[in-house]
Amino acid sequence: MTFAEEAEQKLTQMMVKNRHGAFSKIEKSSKGANIVINVLDRLGEPTNPKHLAETLNLSTARIAAVLGNLEKRGLIIRTMDADDRRRINVSLTESGKKVAKAEKQERRNKIVRVFEMMGVEDTKKYLELTAKFIRYSKKISMEGECDQ
Repeated sequence: MTFAEEAEQKLTQMMVKNRHGAFSKIEKSSKGANIVINVLDRLGEPTNPKHLAETLNLSTARIAAVLGNLEKRGLIIRTMDADDRRRINVSLTESGKKVAKAEKQERRNKIVRVFEMMGVEDTKKYLELTAKFIRYSKKISMEGECDQ
């Protein structure tokens, strides 16, 4: 096995081992409702359920269930599109915006704490290596697109 294959195996093992640990507790958005709130917040404008489903790679049935829950909690509002009455738009309410802001701040605080624990040098190394990993990942993705 090459060093790269061993590294992939080790990374996968760490991620699987910690799927209910460190990262899942830092990033609660894997719960469905929170990730929809975060996407709506990032978009900053109304969108339709189909776009949310495609963006999050979730079924339209799952999105419908999540939106129903968020609407009951007063965090989103669904309105009819002015241009196409068959289309429904989803947007955050003021309460939803407050929840999104609070969750974003909580995530940031936890990540900052992790970096504080890592220290300056390890944090710099981590960020440099992550940037390099992303650069190489993009390069490989672009190669795949050129082949098609």
